[in-house]
Amino acid sequence: MNGSAAKAIFWFSIAAQVAGAQVFFWDALPDYRELTEGAVVVGTPKDFAFAVFGLAVMQSAYWYARRLQPQVRFRHRVVLGHVLLCVSEVSFFFVSALATVAMFDHWRRSQFVLWKLMLLVSAIFAFFCYKRQLASVGDALLEAQREGIGKATTQPTGRGKP
Repeated sequence: MNGSAAKAIFWFSIAAQVAGAQVFFWDALPDYRELTEGAVVVGTPKDFAFAVFGLAVMQSAYWYARRLQPQVRFRHRVVLGHVLLCVSEVSFFFVSALATVAMFDHWRRSQFVLWKLMLLVSAIFAFFCYKRQLASVGDALLEAQREGIGKATTQPTGRGKP
């Protein structure tokens, strides 16, 4: 695979992670609202399917992009790097809040259901990977050298005294 194809697939994988996160977010947001209001949440099979789909998209795109990232060369992009770092930090807030409310506020009220716990743990892991991916790309964009700048040479030019 050439560099431009790897770069295109890499950015498509990042976009797929964003899409998967949005699917999970919009599916879980009503449940989060009900949990914070003190209601007992009864998820439907459709809700479960959407959540699992979003997490599966996030994870498959993450592991593929993680493998491609060393092949991709980034240009120095300060604003985009900072935006990705900000989004990476903010992306973990919702799933952390959801897990906190579900585990600490509602655990005793609801019956222990293994699949709900597994879904919650899977969501935390998927969003951790997503956060890590965005942060690594943001860092790479900030650390990339601009063309021609910062390439100081230490080679003798031959014009100095011997």
